[in-house]
Amino acid sequence: MRGKRTDGGLVIVGLVLLGIGLYAFFGGQLAFTPIAPREGAGFGGPLATIIGVAFVIGGLYFLRESRR
Repeated sequence: MRGKRTDGGLVIVGLVLLGIGLYAFFGGQLAFTPIAPREGAGFGGPLATIIGVAFVIGGLYFLRESRR
C-alpha cells in the first residue's frame, strides 16, 4: 500500500495564503494593489481582521488537502 504523497503546488498556495492572512491579522492593515501600496488603498481595522482570518482558514485548508 502506498503512503500519502504531498502536492507541492498546494503547499505553496497554502503557505502564501497563510502568510498573507497572518500579516493581515497581526498587522491590522491589508492593501490589494498591483505594485506598491498607495495612500487609502488598503483595508484596516475589523475588515482586515476578517480577511486575515479567511486567508488563514484557506491556507490551512490547502495545507490539509495537499496530503490527500
